[in-house]
Amino acid sequence: MNGDWKHDTRIAWLLIILGGFLQIGWSIGLAYTESFTVITWDIVTIVFLVLSMICLEYPMRMGVAFTTAYAVWIGVGVVTTVIISYVLGLENSTISVGMILCLGLIIAGVIGLKMTPVEYIEEDK
Repeated sequence: MNGDWKHDTRIAWLLIILGGFLQIGWSIGLAYTESFTVITWDIVTIVFLVLSMICLEYPMRMGVAFTTAYAVWIGVGVVTTVIISYVLGLENSTISVGMILCLGLIIAGVIGLKMTPVEYIEEDK
């Protein structure tokens, strides 16, 4: 690392993954807002949504391709939200083999996209 963290793609990927985890807060928060009538949960949901979006947007300004960044961000968010929803008892059904298989496919797709070489956008200086 040359000291310029704004061009360090490792930090960009950490932000994307963090943003994916932050999706848990806003997606599950929606279950508690009761159509945005519970102010505490409304605020929690909005704060997590904004932070999650920032963690997606900023790495793209750092040069990460939008399509790959979005796929990884949404993949991390979907998988973790499904797992946490079941842990908290927010789902009425049980996890089936088919659901586990589909979640595995999402994880495999995210890993595959991350491992696929992409050219990073270089800003003109």
